[in-house]
Amino acid sequence: MTDRLRNKVAIIVGGATGMGRATAVRFVQEGALVMIADRNVSEMEKTLQLSRHHGLDVDQVAVDVSKWDQVENMVDTTIQRYGRIDVLVNLAAILMLTGPLAEIEERQWDMIMDINLKGSFFTMKATIPYMIKTGGGSIINVASSAAIDAFTRSLPYNVSKAGLKHLTNVAAGQYTSQGIRINCVIPGSVDTPQARGSTQSSESIENAMLRHPMGRIGKPEELANVILFLASDEASYISGSTYIADGGAQNAGRRNY
Repeated sequence: MTDRLRNKVAIIVGGATGMGRATAVRFVQEGALVMIADRNVSEMEKTLQLSRHHGLDVDQVAVDVSKWDQVENMVDTTIQRYGRIDVLVNLAAILMLTGPLAEIEERQWDMIMDINLKGSFFTMKATIPYMIKTGGGSIINVASSAAIDAFTRSLPYNVSKAGLKHLTNVAAGQYTSQGIRINCVIPGSVDTPQARGSTQSSESIENAMLRHPMGRIGKPEELANVILFLASDEASYISGSTYIADGGAQNAGRRNY
């Protein structure tokens, strides 16, 4: 199926790598006009070039989502380029491993909360008024299995992702009546550069695959398809919902992060 997002304007926040890159490419394939937003400019450029293999209506803007003025600029740049915003995907996140609660430094707490939770609050706050003006839109917040089944290696990360899930639910209650559908995707383990680099190792990924009920972990493209569905008109009766995409790991008691 093609053209599910034809002429819809989408901002992919955190679109430089991993699930964000896969989502940007998938959206362009489906006819969307895409603004890729990230603070990793070099990787964002690679995503831009990959996306342009499928369509020319894609652009990029640098943003640190923890800074309100930069989020405003991201939204203003999108409006100037495309004239409207129909879809917002919040994928920007960091996972910093920490000690137990009494050992966590304030800077660690603030850094994780600022990106993972405040950042999505900022992007939604800046985007929603434009969606209201044009009759609605779709917002997809991407959380983590940690939002519903905590793991002990990073308390701030767990809290930020649980907060993002709740932010989704409350905002949906406030704005669904104005035509804005707001949903949350909860991925399990996904094979991304971050998973193989800053938070885990290739060896730990391989071990996770052995424990997983599917014998593997997720691919960024698989999560992009879930996000695509929620962004499209096929999900027109869905708002305030949480979609778990972990390959059955939660039911097997084998969640990995």
